[in-house]
Amino acid sequence: MKVERAEVIRKDLMRNRFPVVTGLLVALIHTSAPLGGAEPAHTQNKGRPAVAVVNRDPIFLDEMARDLRPSDRARLRQGRGTTEDMALLDRFITIRLIAQEAATMGLDEVPEIRKQVEVTSREILREVLIERLVKGVVPDARAVEKLFKESVREWKTSSLLFTDEAAASRVRKEIAGSAAFAEVAARAVTAKTAKADDDSAYHPKKEFLPQIAEAIATLQAGQVSPVFRLPSGFVVVRVIDIRYPENAEARAEARKRVVSQQQLAFLKVHEQAQRRQFVVVNQTLLKSLNYEAAKPGIDALLKDKRVVAEIKGGASVTVGDLTDYLRMQSFHGSDQAKQGRNMNAKKEDALDATLGRRLLNLEAQRLGIDKTNAYRDRVTGYKESLIFDSFVQKVIAPESKLKEEEVKQYYNAHVKEYSYPAMLRVKSLTFVRRASGEDAIRKLREGSDYGWLAGSAEGRVAKGTPGLLTLDGQPVTIDSMPEGMQKALTGSKAGDFKLYESPEGHAYVLAVQQVLASTARPYDEVREEISKKVYGEKIKKGVESYAARLRAQSKVETYLERVK
Repeated sequence: MKVERAEVIRKDLMRNRFPVVTGLLVALIHTSAPLGGAEPAHTQNKGRPAVAVVNRDPIFLDEMARDLRPSDRARLRQGRGTTEDMALLDRFITIRLIAQEAATMGLDEVPEIRKQVEVTSREILREVLIERLVKGVVPDARAVEKLFKESVREWKTSSLLFTDEAAASRVRKEIAGSAAFAEVAARAVTAKTAKADDDSAYHPKKEFLPQIAEAIATLQAGQVSPVFRLPSGFVVVRVIDIRYPENAEARAEARKRVVSQQQLAFLKVHEQAQRRQFVVVNQTLLKSLNYEAAKPGIDALLKDKRVVAEIKGGASVTVGDLTDYLRMQSFHGSDQAKQGRNMNAKKEDALDATLGRRLLNLEAQRLGIDKTNAYRDRVTGYKESLIFDSFVQKVIAPESKLKEEEVKQYYNAHVKEYSYPAMLRVKSLTFVRRASGEDAIRKLREGSDYGWLAGSAEGRVAKGTPGLLTLDGQPVTIDSMPEGMQKALTGSKAGDFKLYESPEGHAYVLAVQQVLASTARPYDEVREEISKKVYGEKIKKGVESYAARLRAQSKVETYLERVK
């Protein structure tokens, strides 16, 4: 079986350890900020607080604390760790032991790994610099509040449903002419030209039909929407009230989005300033480059040493540099003409991207970012992750071959996990009042035809009503239904009629058409999925077993005391 790059075990053991991201903005983790506070003297190593030492190789506190909350960092600074902290520390120790063992085999000197580390270290250098540059960006409070309100806004509405578009338009015009909505609605209902839906609940945007949601988003309380055509008729919606319920998660997300937007804007301005100060672009040469032309051709341009952009204090960008980048980013295939067109279309963007990277690298070096612990720790972590993968492939995988009987054995022992869920075929009629639903069930049990009742019953909830759930006889998994509906249908069999009253106050009459029991999925259908899982577990156990042997032969000191 093909080795899956040891992803299962590596992700488990190295969870939250190596957030290496290649984009301009990363999920900002301020690793360069000192953790502060007094440290127990025995945890100091090379002038930095450490949580463990593995064969004289320290695992530093800020390595482990990088992705933790401030409260968790404070606890670690005091030398105390929860059960979760101790498990995380064990994973760090396992990784370090494996990396040390791999180094003795020379895996850290493999050319492919060295090349990957070289390339990625430049990405990390830029990321650490960007974190420092944007650290002081403070989100605009008004922008956060605006985005927050847009995300949590809820409407209370009242609507009129018409069967005739002309009648709906007349009522809409009358209301727009300052007539009271309630009075006009009452007359329309009395005349039986419209049905009213007075919903006392508030609903978020996602619970309205798209066209209605778009219209009411621009309305203030008291205003009325245009006439909308729905499958059930024509509707006019009045906004009764708007509210913005507090939601800590939504507020945090709004702040995060605003910060990200402002950071991107800041970085753009910063890059433009750097370009004005350090870059001179040969626009004439750039415009003259034609990758569609037969001559001189891509091969010649790859060797072209003419300078497209001069960078003060750094290496210039040549035609060859730009061509090589475009060649890697553009279409690869037999259609050379298409590849040339793509390269021509992207050459200015490619130059911008190249200059952006090089300017950040130069600035990072000027500021000494490459000498900081934040940078060095990440590079070390990334290198360890590559060595870890290589070790698993070369040492653990050959001893973890998967046998077919192991897959079958797992399938037989966990057949419930690999079964189609129980399903029901149910049709529903929904009424405004419970009494109407109970009356409908009585009629159905007495022999009334469901189709006739669906077309003639009074007091039905209008189609398109926010929050309305419609069941049309298609198979539905039981666990996908609302909890109350699941309870109402417990123990049902074909031909049963059940009543369910929703939190919105709607009375659902549920006509059970068919009960489809849970059935096991065929082995061939799930074999690959199970194989990956079982193989991942074998790899994980193999690593843990090997690490345990290494630990028994090593000197490992830990400086965290478990919190009781």
